[in-house]
Amino acid sequence: MLKEEQIKMIADTLLPGFLPKEPVESEISFHFTVPPNQTFKVWYQKKGQAWIFQKYQIITAQEL
Repeated sequence: MLKEEQIKMIADTLLPGFLPKEPVESEISFHFTVPPNQTFKVWYQKKGQAWIFQKYQIITAQEL
């Protein structure tokens, strides 16, 4: 099981690929999977020019 800091680090690394094209967007979320089978959904909120990690959720196989 990954710690929150590890999940945030991975999500922060992936974040540039999920940034919205519209500058008025202030919230985003996306899913990612860590091998072999841990899937997470993460949420970010825009504050000023920065995207700030808000929370994460573990996605179970039943939810996929």
